[in-house]
Amino acid sequence: MLAFIIACSSTKNIEGIKDIKAQKASDSTEYELVVFDPGFDSWFATNRKPKWFHSHSFYKNWNIIYVNEWNYRATTQGYKEPYDYTINYESNLNYGPDVDFELYWWFKFMEDKYNMKLAAFEGR
Repeated sequence: MLAFIIACSSTKNIEGIKDIKAQKASDSTEYELVVFDPGFDSWFATNRKPKWFHSHSFYKNWNIIYVNEWNYRATTQGYKEPYDYTINYESNLNYGPDVDFELYWWFKFMEDKYNMKLAAFEGR
């Protein structure tokens, strides 16, 4: 089972993904993505492109597409693995380039792990 933790300065709970919590990180708003899938870190280290390969807006825009498709599958397929939770990614929030970069590659990891495509029109 995998989960994310997105930390920020707010103490409210984030709805959507199970085991996601918002925690006070500092006086400024900062977000952090933590993936609990044991295979992600090694896959991420060997498969990702450099962060500068695409712009922050590229990663953010693809994350919006991926989150929408992921949540659609989660709600229409009865929350079966790997779609056994929805992801609450708010497109109007600035999670920062690090979170958007890592989340984008987490979706790529899931596509590889489960041999699926979340966006049929995208090439690598």
